Amino acid sequence: MKLKHYHILLLLLVSTTTLQAQNRTDSVTYSINSRFTGGTGTYAPFLSTANQYDRYSFSPNSLALWGTLHKKITAENDFDYGFGVELDGNVSAKQSSFFPGELYIQGKLHFLNMYAGMKQEVFGNQDPELSSGGMLWSANSRPIPKIAIASNGYTTVPWTKGYVEFNAGLSHGWMNEDAGTDNLLLHHKYAYIRIGGTSIPVNLSYGVQHVAQWGGQSEQYGTMPVNWDNYYRIFLGKSGSSSATQSDQINTLGNHIISQNLGLDVKLPSATFSLYWQNLTEEPPVKLLPNSPNREDGLWGISVKLSKVKSLNQFVLEYLSTTDHNGPWHDLDGVIYGGLDPYYISGQNPTGWTYKGMTIGNPWLTSPKYNEDGSASIKNNTVRLYYFSGKGTIKTINYRLTLAYSENYGMADIIYENRKDQFSWLLESSTAVRFLKNTQVKAGISGDHGDYYGNNLSLILGVSYSGSWGF
Repeated sequence: MKLKHYHILLLLLVSTTTLQAQNRTDSVTYSINSRFTGGTGTYAPFLSTANQYDRYSFSPNSLALWGTLHKKITAENDFDYGFGVELDGNVSAKQSSFFPGELYIQGKLHFLNMYAGMKQEVFGNQDPELSSGGMLWSANSRPIPKIAIASNGYTTVPWTKGYVEFNAGLSHGWMNEDAGTDNLLLHHKYAYIRIGGTSIPVNLSYGVQHVAQWGGQSEQYGTMPVNWDNYYRIFLGKSGSSSATQSDQINTLGNHIISQNLGLDVKLPSATFSLYWQNLTEEPPVKLLPNSPNREDGLWGISVKLSKVKSLNQFVLEYLSTTDHNGPWHDLDGVIYGGLDPYYISGQNPTGWTYKGMTIGNPWLTSPKYNEDGSASIKNNTVRLYYFSGKGTIKTINYRLTLAYSENYGMADIIYENRKDQFSWLLESSTAVRFLKNTQVKAGISGDHGDYYGNNLSLILGVSYSGSWGF
């Protein structure tokens, strides 16, 4: 199916759901937001900018303004439509920027969702709000323009009485960059299965995420043709044809990354526990999680939700390691020191697994925006992270506290000698303004202490106004 056919299908879907919507009342939500960050140090503290869809400046002193407009898809309607717009702007002494943080239209047809544009999403089984970020996807970079079709979350498999559910999606994206490969394309698909259903308090889930960067032109490697033969090879992870580069003929065509996710959810009357394990594979062989050659690396986490405790109603504990790099497959005189298969790095695409200078996966594999030499590639992808984030409500004040300790080793190497430790923290709060309807004020303090990002300290102040209207 050609790309123009996707657009025709999308228009038909949106038109159908729009007609359905004429017989009911819909609502649109909107917001106007501001945030001032003022402090000392070389950068704004790491946690004040990470996992924020690239909304804020890295400058220690900056002002950010953004507005949103959304029509959400509703779960109870078989036919529905939605859209989203976010316009972001920030100003600092060093630079200013203005860009769309979201811009998409969406349609729903029974259990299927389809959208076109840039949509803020989080893929993976990590906690969607408090996590340090998934191994493959996080909320760190701006959304990538794409067309996508997916199930509407987990959907019951027929004839299983609700005990077996699936969640799957497929998308095609455009990763145009200012540096590296021009007209780079993105292939993304995922499939999850969950066993247990709503009647059983224990659910087990397993899923696979697959991305591939392909197509485009570069001065060094030439052009990768965009045709159905190459799409077939990308989809199945096959090597390139005789017209491909020598590297793509030996390896898989394009830059492929696979993430396997294993999860266990336990639902009790007053608490919900979610345990998750995510792995990352960029080099063959690709094996199931317990037998993966780099199973030493990954993200391990537990998310706890407490329905009867307001002061701390949700928290996350996570451990991240990317120091193995297929270590068992690389040794020195029979002694394993460390692997040499780097994460988020691509030989033919200098920017690797990044978008607009920001890491797409876990942000502790440091974004190129931190590179003082202007390089567009990740230079710190060997990390150990110990992470806590929790939130709650004390009287009328909502808060979130995040503590993170990272060991940073730079790039993959046989022997790691240049470890730089860093402690980062963020305390943020918000409360409603009694005399101003639909208005919230926000205040926070964030800091870094260590050798990698330096010593940074910032005070954060913000105001937001939100509302909705029906039609």
